[in-house]
Amino acid sequence: MPDPIPRRRAEAARWSRRSVLVLGMAAVVGSAGCTLDDPTSRAGRTPGSPVPTSRPSRPATAADAAAELVLAGQAGALLTHRSGLSDRQRALLELIRGTHLERATALASPDPAARPTASSSPTPTGAPTTRAPSLAALAAAERRAAAAYRGRALAATGLDALLWGSMSVASTRFAAGLDADRPPTVSTGHDHRPVSRLSDTDAVSALVAALQAAVYGYQLALGRLRVTSREHARAAAGLRERRGLLNRLSNRLIAAGVDVPPAAPAYDPSPEVRDAATAGRLIRRMESALLPFCGLWLAAAGPADRRQAFDALATTAATAASWGAPLFAWPGWQD
Repeated sequence: MPDPIPRRRAEAARWSRRSVLVLGMAAVVGSAGCTLDDPTSRAGRTPGSPVPTSRPSRPATAADAAAELVLAGQAGALLTHRSGLSDRQRALLELIRGTHLERATALASPDPAARPTASSSPTPTGAPTTRAPSLAALAAAERRAAAAYRGRALAATGLDALLWGSMSVASTRFAAGLDADRPPTVSTGHDHRPVSRLSDTDAVSALVAALQAAVYGYQLALGRLRVTSREHARAAAGLRERRGLLNRLSNRLIAAGVDVPPAAPAYDPSPEVRDAATAGRLIRRMESALLPFCGLWLAAAGPADRRQAFDALATTAATAASWGAPLFAWPGWQD
């Protein structure tokens, strides 16, 4: 029987090149029908052999779930007792509270990486509060959680690395939103979807194909931004970052003896780039669309690449937010 892995990689790359500027990549990778191996390359693994499973070096505990409930309680107290909140602040606090309740449910389950959600939300623990913490205090707590979860992500493997990494990146963005004079919009109403499973090499190949489309999109956007504008400088910096990551990952594939997915001669951007406003929207959508690809890489990366994969996810989330993308509860997943 022919090896199905190259065929699946080619299909994933084809979908990526054709659709990254048109569709949210949460749907695209899932459409390719791929599977994720343990964070190793294809070399040395017999096609069709069972995929090894692995757990983080320190599994989630009841204390981890309880810490999430405390954060949910703090956000809830702000919603209940803090007056003068803007609509955006309330929406952000609702997202924060709901996300921490979801995390608590997942971390208390036998398989946190499955991200189960309870039919009825768990109740935050601790003594009832009549005095809400400040927004700044909650932001500081989110940053502490983000730092702790980053360490867990770098020590974990497979989907557990993505679980902790996504939680870290989300808490970092929550803190930034709480500190902002005008909080970002939030993304709500997404059901959890199982992540498409790719080997390390396939995950890098898919990300390379998506980055090629992003580079093309940045070039289109730059042509519609005034050269002396702050937006042009930001877009130029984003293009340099995307090209740099694309070159590093392409060289990695070449060193591994893997063909680099070829770039398409052109892509169909959505929205059509007509002016500065549509250029900004295109960059926002592209960066948001890259998040699931970065998540796939983090889930598949071996120890030598895990820090770089985490940084790619964190940087992409921050860049998307800087262009006005909404906050996500689980950045890097295909929700």
